[in-house]
Amino acid sequence: MIRKFMLSLLILIAATTAAHAEEQSFSDRKAHLTEIHALRVGYGSGTVRIVLDVAKPLEFTESYVENPSRMILDLKNAWLNSTVQKEIELKSLAAKKVRIAQFNPTTVRIVIETAAATKPFNLAGGTTGHRFVIDIGNDEYKENPELNKPEQPKPAEPTKPPATEIPKDVEVVDTDALKEQQEQRIKEQREREKELLAQREREKQERELKEKRERELKEQQERALKEQQEQRIKEQREREKQLKEQQEREKREKELKEKREKELKEQQERALKEQQEQRIKEQREREKQLKEQEKREKRERDKKAKDKDKDKSKDKNDGDKEVDTPFGKLDTDLEDITALGGRVIVIDPGHGGNDAGAIGPTGVMEKSVTLKVALELRKLLEAEGATVIMTRETDTTVSYKGAKASDIEELGARCEVANRAGADIFISIHADSFTRPEARGTTGYYYSGSTTGRGQRLADCIRRNLVEQLGTPSRGTQPCNFYVVRHTDMPATLIELGFISNKDEEKLLDSKEGVQKAAQGILDGIEDYFG
Repeated sequence: MIRKFMLSLLILIAATTAAHAEEQSFSDRKAHLTEIHALRVGYGSGTVRIVLDVAKPLEFTESYVENPSRMILDLKNAWLNSTVQKEIELKSLAAKKVRIAQFNPTTVRIVIETAAATKPFNLAGGTTGHRFVIDIGNDEYKENPELNKPEQPKPAEPTKPPATEIPKDVEVVDTDALKEQQEQRIKEQREREKELLAQREREKQERELKEKRERELKEQQERALKEQQEQRIKEQREREKQLKEQQEREKREKELKEKREKELKEQQERALKEQQEQRIKEQREREKQLKEQEKREKRERDKKAKDKDKDKSKDKNDGDKEVDTPFGKLDTDLEDITALGGRVIVIDPGHGGNDAGAIGPTGVMEKSVTLKVALELRKLLEAEGATVIMTRETDTTVSYKGAKASDIEELGARCEVANRAGADIFISIHADSFTRPEARGTTGYYYSGSTTGRGQRLADCIRRNLVEQLGTPSRGTQPCNFYVVRHTDMPATLIELGFISNKDEEKLLDSKEGVQKAAQGILDGIEDYFG
């Protein structure tokens, strides 16, 4: 018994000495710490405000744990006055309870049982110069006077009788039990700290996982964007390559086309030059023959004059003897039999050379059709005894300037051929064209300024016979102001055989039968004109 009492006394002395030393050490530290003088609670509508009276702003950290939901605030470099109420039950749905304690020598911990939003902050003012405020609740705190009425003081409890002294023979409290309670509290504290660390570790892992996912998503998006950009660049380069190849092809085709056109032009110029030289040669030959013929005729006239003088002298000797001749000299030939004998007719095949004229749906060119019909017509007219002059006999221009000639110069050259020959009539052969493919028919044109009416009669005769031969619709005989009928000195007409832009009439005019019928129709019209 005595031994136990002594042991208890030693423990008490050791505890007192330690407490005194700790108290002296704490007194030294608190000079550098912020004192928490008081803890007050205010209530609003669905909100709670906890206020700590302090001398200066506090640094703090906050964390959260579950089961039950709690907010933990650690106030750094602070100490708790022993007069502060350590635990308060809260009269609000926003929070149930608040506890405050000295967690370690330099930290005061506040634990609030709440699942609502919390907002801790420092606020200047108050009796101690500063306040640390914690607002709890999802709405802004507004004080509710009804909830903040001071509680009625509780009736005084009856005074307990003084404790009686423990007799010496009564056992002292078991220190082992006290030690176990302390160890249990330390264990619970460590468990809470472990749980808090685990919670922080989970939050850290979640943050890291979230950051990793965001980083992976960002990298994936960047890769996709980079691939898209590379694909666009690749497609752009491919398009540029194709465009470059196309441009090179077009350039080669253009150069080849220009080369062909140049060769064709040179060929046409050579042909034109040869034709012009041939014409000049033929013209000189004709002039030479004409001069020789004139010389022969002059010699014959001179000879006849001499013979006539001799005959006169002979007639005087023989008298006026009459000679009976049963037949006179016969001058009847082809010119006396047909209406066209001795007629000079100029045929003008429209267009030619570098001027293709109108082009049909299948590519038939007007200049080819008009030349075929003109050549066939020449054969028919010459068979009837007419003298035929062609403005062109091949695919060429008429003007000596060739492709360099203007339209007026080319048309003027055709008129000059007819005027120089002193022709009886002038016929210009063409094929019509229109944007609407259904247009069709044969038309005769004459100069509207003519006063004799012979050009109109010529156009009308040819048009009527062409319609009869070709079977095309008649579009009538119409006045015009075309250059070739206006600047020729003889009756002239411009004939539109049919519409080369119409596929049926194009086929007809390009056929051998159609060419023969067109030539025959013009011949019949000329014969009707000369009666």
